[in-house]
Amino acid sequence: MFGKKFLFTRKSSPTLSFIAEGTKLTGNIEFTSDVLIGGAIQGQILSQANIIVEQTGNLHCEVKCRELIIDGYFKGRLICERLVIQAHGVVDGDVACTSMQINEGGQFIGLRIKEDNQTIHAHSLPSTTPTNVLISQSQEN
Repeated sequence: MFGKKFLFTRKSSPTLSFIAEGTKLTGNIEFTSDVLIGGAIQGQILSQANIIVEQTGNLHCEVKCRELIIDGYFKGRLICERLVIQAHGVVDGDVACTSMQINEGGQFIGLRIKEDNQTIHAHSLPSTTPTNVLISQSQEN
């Protein structure tokens, strides 16, 4: 028993990016894993995973992701497989999605197009010239 060698393989743990309240990002941003947003983003977001927007989160942008769960504010154009608007969430804009859920208190203002998964994945965001992402942190006195 003690003479045998055991090989332990480490399972890759899921990663999560976090954009804290008070942080402001401007530009074209890409995520490969889930992201939790409590700050503000203006520009374009391309994600291969899920985006969760807290009550303090504020997005003014074009977004393509797998799933958007929003409890904050979103204004712009959204392409996703699934949209969930939580009790404090507001979505204002054009949405192309396969599935949409609005919880009590959530608001949707705009136009929704129901698409199948294949069509959702074929959609693309308008290409723009790459820009640097500007990160700023608010300073409270």
